[in-house]
Amino acid sequence: MKFCLLLTMALCLSPVASLAGETLMFGGGIEVKDVDLDALLLSGPEDARSKVVADHNQLLKLLRQIYLIRALSEEAEKNGLGDSELFQAKLRRQREKLLYLERLKQIDAEPIPDFEQAAREQYEGNPEAYTIPERFEAKHILISTTDRLPKHHPKEEALEIIKKVKEELDSGQSSFEDLVMVYSEDTVTLKNQGSLGVFKRGSMVESFDEAVVAMHKPGEISDIVETKFGYHIIKLVNRYSPKKLSFEQVKDKIIETMKSDYIQNRRDDYFDGLLKKNKAGIYEDKVEAYAQKQQQQSAE
Repeated sequence: MKFCLLLTMALCLSPVASLAGETLMFGGGIEVKDVDLDALLLSGPEDARSKVVADHNQLLKLLRQIYLIRALSEEAEKNGLGDSELFQAKLRRQREKLLYLERLKQIDAEPIPDFEQAAREQYEGNPEAYTIPERFEAKHILISTTDRLPKHHPKEEALEIIKKVKEELDSGQSSFEDLVMVYSEDTVTLKNQGSLGVFKRGSMVESFDEAVVAMHKPGEISDIVETKFGYHIIKLVNRYSPKKLSFEQVKDKIIETMKSDYIQNRRDDYFDGLLKKNKAGIYEDKVEAYAQKQQQQSAE
């Protein structure tokens, strides 16, 4: 459906007259040809094109859509809806945009240097950029003092409850996970037995973060920790050491970024050269007058 909508938008910008090709749909002097389908299908993602072509009903819907857009556009022409200066400017703008994109393809198709050596140098010169930082996996029990959560308490009451939870935990009569299900008021993590997943240092509020970092052994349990959300008891599930990614793991991504930057810089250089070659200039006073006029119209 999204693909069809994308194609519909593209159709609205295409010329009304059909190109030469095999007629696939007709009526009332209007024809939809295979080249019309080609133009639209080529404007969409390749995987979406394959799905549309493989689905006969989708192709029929697309043909009907093209036909109706063409029929309505002819009616609009007859009603003079395409004669205004503004409409013609919009039409010209869309044509220019399509040609602009085609020209960019030509520019971008020019040879690109081999970036593998540069990628290796970047990798070796910035080891921290390619290192997964130390990460932590933890669970918690929260007794809330914030009205952001459905259930919450005054601070004194919340502190008494969390002390009771800590006593039960220290006694060994109940597991941490069991106490999560009985007491925790964090509605998001409750369904996962209090799990906060894996996170890096600095992801949590400061006091919570410090308590997690202070623990080292899986299964270790913190003292009571106060945050702006309330009182917590935290269980360290695991602690993952920093891990440096190999060059092979990151090479493609580095090269892709370098290629993208190179292409963009080449475009920018071309644009700057074109502006200089054409001695392009701007009438600042007229631009200011235009802006003021638009602001006045918006205010009315």
